This record gives sequence, structure tokens and C-alpha cells, in this order.
Amino acid sequence: MTSDPVGALLRRLLDERDPLFDPPPFDAEVATAVLGPAGAPLTPHRRLLELHNGAYLHGHALHVFGACRSPAWHSLEAWNAVPGWRDRYGDATAGLTCFAEDAFGDQFAYLGEAHEVVVFEAELGRVVPFAPHFVAWLEEMVERPGAVLPLEVMAQQRAQRQHHQAGTQLFSWPPLSTMESREGVSVGHVDAEDAMRFRGQLARQLRDLPPGTRVRLDLGTALAEGPPANPFLPDDDAGGT
Repeated sequence: MTSDPVGALLRRLLDERDPLFDPPPFDAEVATAVLGPAGAPLTPHRRLLELHNGAYLHGHALHVFGACRSPAWHSLEAWNAVPGWRDRYGDATAGLTCFAEDAFGDQFAYLGEAHEVVVFEAELGRVVPFAPHFVAWLEEMVERPGAVLPLEVMAQQRAQRQHHQAGTQLFSWPPLSTMESREGVSVGHVDAEDAMRFRGQLARQLRDLPPGTRVRLDLGTALAEGPPANPFLPDDDAGGT
């Protein structure tokens, strides 16, 4: 039995990284600003970033952000900054520190001073409990990644020669939260921040509607620069949410 079980888990996780993605150097100032000083409860997380400053893992089904200032889609600091994509969700992301995401943009985040790990469901703007702390999250990512990550979708993408690029997220149309998605979806690769802006607009509009409300989704409007107009218009011919 190893005398360093956390270190063993970290190495096993990093065995799943994409070797072609070369992250920026570890920035201790960013790590301290976001995760706290060395010796704090989030030390195992900091150890991971000191070993490898963020990564794409499990065939790009998981993206762990790095302690760096750029690029914005990889930076713990920039990805959690306000203003940014989080503005589109209103107060739904309050108290969250996002540190990783799955390929569809669902965020793994710390909640509150206890650093409980939650999943922020990007399309719904909903916080779901996941693990009591980072090490428990790490165990899930190592031992049972298929229970939460879209491994099969990523395998299908590779089989179709749709290779996922760093800085993008998978984007489903129609959105997975709509009834139409049950009939099948088209999946593409979209700039990560643009994808989150659209999902934030979607979540803010749908969270106040009763189930089954008919809406029209205007993809072009929702991805426009600046605060988008309301892309969700009543439509008698559209399907329910």
C-alpha cells in the first residue's frame, strides 16, 4: 500500500492526460489567489497543478483549469472572473469557484468555505452536490470517470474524426435540456466562452418557465457580442423545454 495515496491518485489521473496539450507554467500567485496559500485545505489541488498545470483528460471529456493568467479558457483566474461568461447566469454562480469542466461545459466547482465540490449544470444553471472535498472528487475522476463524464460521446467524436480542440466545448443543438434533444442532436465544437454565454442566457430564461413551455431558440442572437437580446420567443410550433 502506498504511503502517499493522494499522490498515487494524482499520478493515475495525469496518466489520462492528452500529451499534446502543453499548459502554461504554474503561477504561484494565481494559485494562492484562487486556492489559498500552501498548507490550506486545497493543498491536494495545488499539488496537481504543480505537477501539471491543468490538462485535458479522459480523451478530452474532462478539462482541469490551470494556475495561470492566460489563455482565458484555461486560467483559473480568468475563467472565474466577473465580468465574463458568469454574468449571463445572473446570481446562479454566486459562491462558486470553478476548477474543471466536462466536455459539454458542466462545471466542477467549490462551494463556500467548506470547499464542497458541486456540479454546476451549465444549461440549467443549477448547482448539484457532488463530493465533500477535492480528494473525493479526484477519486471519482480516477476510479469512476464514466459515471459523470461523457466518455462515450468523446469516443464517438474521435471515431468520426471530430477531434476536440483545446479552448472549445461540445455544443449540442437542440440543447440537451429541451424535449427536442430526445429526437437526436447535432454536436459541434464551439469556443468555450461563447458556449457558456449562450447556456447562461438559456438558463436565465428557462428557469422561470414552467415545464412544457414552448420557446424558440435563436442561436445567432444568443452568441452575438455584447448582452444578447432575448432569444427565447413564444412559438406555437416549437417543442417544449
